[in-house]
Amino acid sequence: MAKDVLLLSKERNDSNEVAITCDLGAENPLGSFGVSLGTEHEVDILADTLSNHIIVSRESVAVVVLHNHPSTQTFSLQDIHFFIRHPMIEVIVVVSNQGTIHYLKRDIEYDYKKAFQLFQECICELGKDSLKMEMYMASLTFLAKCSEVGLFYR
Repeated sequence: MAKDVLLLSKERNDSNEVAITCDLGAENPLGSFGVSLGTEHEVDILADTLSNHIIVSRESVAVVVLHNHPSTQTFSLQDIHFFIRHPMIEVIVVVSNQGTIHYLKRDIEYDYKKAFQLFQECICELGKDSLKMEMYMASLTFLAKCSEVGLFYR
């Protein structure tokens, strides 16, 4: 599937971000996936009707959101925030254009309140005029500490 998102990005979206949302709890998960096309720096996963339906209509189904980053970077703050806000998403995966795979998964000990609090702590010093590198460093801080709130990052 990682190769699929990169191929889709290259062929249908000028190598910009693409997100594939798959409902692993569906009877035929390969037939139940949505595709969102984004820009160089972001993708609005919920802009795709089927992706939106999969994410907002499920309560305890394993949903995987897989998207690419044209850069070699891992999760952005927007990715992390999206994952925290949608507890029905079991796993979120980022694939760089070089094929590096990063994933964030909820463990049994996941605590929403603690995750949200950690996220707030990581972004507290950022402002609207913050540099992209400062925002990326805040995401790395979150990822380094996320096991404390029941998230598994690789």
